[in-house]
Amino acid sequence: MEGRDISDVRTKGDRARQGNLSELVAGTIGRRIVSGHYKPGETLPTEPRIQEEFGVSRTAVREAVRLLSAKGLTSSRPKIGTRVRPTVDWNMLDPDVLRWQVDQKPSEDFIHALFEMREIIEPAAAARAAERASDDEIKALGMAMEGIQNEPRGSQTQILADIDFHMLILEASRNPMLRSLGAMISSTLEITFSLGWRTVMAEDAVLQHRDVYDAIRQHQSETAFLAMRKLLRNSKGDVFDAIWMNRNEREPVS
Repeated sequence: MEGRDISDVRTKGDRARQGNLSELVAGTIGRRIVSGHYKPGETLPTEPRIQEEFGVSRTAVREAVRLLSAKGLTSSRPKIGTRVRPTVDWNMLDPDVLRWQVDQKPSEDFIHALFEMREIIEPAAAARAAERASDDEIKALGMAMEGIQNEPRGSQTQILADIDFHMLILEASRNPMLRSLGAMISSTLEITFSLGWRTVMAEDAVLQHRDVYDAIRQHQSETAFLAMRKLLRNSKGDVFDAIWMNRNEREPVS
């Protein structure tokens, strides 16, 4: 009995290490794919070459390829190898795929698409939340609002309060489809903050969050929809202002 227990522990430990190595390989190759290093239609290096580069087992390589395939980035066939799939096949809503793209200095088109997606989803969620939120959900949203307003601007606590604010609205929509998008919306928010696109929230952004909260608290569906749309458009403008300012600072003065 004791021998089996020890064996089970060792097996679980080996699997955990194997999983971590597979994720490391998948992450590196995934970033290469989204950056264009490996282009759609191209074949990835062979298993032995990937093993040699990363110093991992064949099992780890195969698991990494399976992870990439599950995200729509690659497909494998006998005697052909693993090829990069067309961009239209990628699971753009996958948190890893989103993060890998942002890690590679995403294009302005990608950022536009990211905010366009949020503008389609979150105002509708805010409207539904205004109609359906319970007293407890409104109370929790109020606590998140207090964090946005009172925590130091740009601090980790304020950022977490902002993420909670948006997640609570999706939850309060009581729509299981919208709820399922929570992880994706959370990832886009975390990505935005991690890049420093909006390191310090301006006063107008705080007030716009307050407008969304007040509309939901007062069960004003249309007002909540418009307030969330305004908030997101303002946020998008802040992101592009920061990008353009950083770009101008890097350009040499002629």
